[in-house]
Amino acid sequence: MKRSSRIIDLIIGAGLIGVSALALLYFVINERFEWIPEQALELVRDPEILKRPGSKKCSECHKDIFDAWKESRHSISWTSETFIEASENRTKEKCLPCHVPHSVQGEKPSPRLDLRDEGIYCVSCHFIDNKMQGPYDLLAPPHPTFRNPDYVRSNFCGSCHQKTFKEWKVTAVEDTCQDCHMPRKKGRLTQKAGLNLLHKKRWVGDHRFLHGKITEKDVIMETKWEEKFFNVSLLNKTVPHFVPTADNGDPRLYLYIKFFDEAGEQVDSAKEIIAPQQETALPYNKKVDYRYRLFDPVAKAEVDLKYQPAWSKEKTRVFAKTVPR
Repeated sequence: MKRSSRIIDLIIGAGLIGVSALALLYFVINERFEWIPEQALELVRDPEILKRPGSKKCSECHKDIFDAWKESRHSISWTSETFIEASENRTKEKCLPCHVPHSVQGEKPSPRLDLRDEGIYCVSCHFIDNKMQGPYDLLAPPHPTFRNPDYVRSNFCGSCHQKTFKEWKVTAVEDTCQDCHMPRKKGRLTQKAGLNLLHKKRWVGDHRFLHGKITEKDVIMETKWEEKFFNVSLLNKTVPHFVPTADNGDPRLYLYIKFFDEAGEQVDSAKEIIAPQQETALPYNKKVDYRYRLFDPVAKAEVDLKYQPAWSKEKTRVFAKTVPR
């Protein structure tokens, strides 16, 4: 009995030592990976990752981020029909740096020559100065990742979205580009079996780079009748840059107004194009007024605001309202 008891004690002791060793390893990897000798790290690194691989290589570990990116406009920045048409079959050189960037670093990038069908992909944003960078200092067997605070700052997005970045900066709003277009949630950075358990859960940005939907809560309309005039004002209330916004694309808001007499017959109409390339986009928190002269007796107006993104021929309704006189 005494011998059996000693064996059990040894097994329990060995188990406790093993658990303690795993706990220590987990702590070192997540909090103090600089304690691990560089020579040891070299033995487990994947040299292919440091050769600017395609996104499929990154997906082997970062499947969730890869799947989200595949849904984004970034993933088709080089292959979309809209871009090919607008860039005259990719011959406009001013378009290339931001549609196939070599390395995004807070200033306008240079275009790359390889893997162009990948568009704006993992390596474009995360491989800087020959090392992987991100919002966290991390250690994983394939590669270390070095923290770069610019990943949660708007100036990083301003590398390509320069005009929009300047518009945002003027507003002095604290919310960054990432707060709205890459909302974060707690999750695993990696999904590969085994590696997924090395790191604690962290805040992970949405790599779909959400475009955002414009609603009547974002654009506020006010109207006023005068004897011979109909006045409309639009206010971009919530979006801390111009609406719509773009450096080179041509997204548009269309404001349609129809006027009707007492019999319900249409007697007049008006249309406004609200677009960055025409310098008519709506600034943040500042009313833009439109005034229409009335020549016929009018009983009501129907106001319809529609949005057309740069990559689509389709318009979606923001709101439609009837304004009786």
